[in-house]
Amino acid sequence: MRRWTPMVAAAIALIAVPGSATLAQGVLVDRSDIRFVSKQMGVNFEGRFRKWKANVVFLPNDLAKSRAEFDIDIGSIDLASEDSESEIRGPLWFDTAKFPVAHFASTSFRRTGPDRYDIAGKLSMKGITRDCAIPIVVKRDASGGSVAEGSFTVKRLDYRIGEGLWADTQTVADDVLVRVRMALPAAG
Repeated sequence: MRRWTPMVAAAIALIAVPGSATLAQGVLVDRSDIRFVSKQMGVNFEGRFRKWKANVVFLPNDLAKSRAEFDIDIGSIDLASEDSESEIRGPLWFDTAKFPVAHFASTSFRRTGPDRYDIAGKLSMKGITRDCAIPIVVKRDASGGSVAEGSFTVKRLDYRIGEGLWADTQTVADDVLVRVRMALPAAG
């Protein structure tokens, strides 16, 4: 059996991944990141996505007007192995020929404490849409900008990611931890 890191990083979709050095509606893409950690045969492995688009408006004093929307190019998955990346793009995993993009759209923002928020929304991958909640903490960085960081768990099998023999959770864990770091420009 060939070892390859199945990421479902489904994680996907959510907040930002380095790729281009452009400002994506309030997200400094070149300073942002989305990574995922999964377990295969008891061993953790990490991956990320290289290409994505975002439209984020974060207004901490007017959360009703805040929004976040992300489109992740699933084919841009980075697992540090071309063989693994090729396999994960196939029909048993992400099937990027039919489903090239993962999409997240927020439905609400809620303050949960000082500089802490929950972003509720819908995550779509491989033609399946599910509710998703992302808890974040917002901090200031050295440049005066804000950095939103959070993590949440995605169940890969809820999205039919890792079908056939890969559906065995003893081989590849169902839970995928998604870690998000989103840099926002300084106000003003």
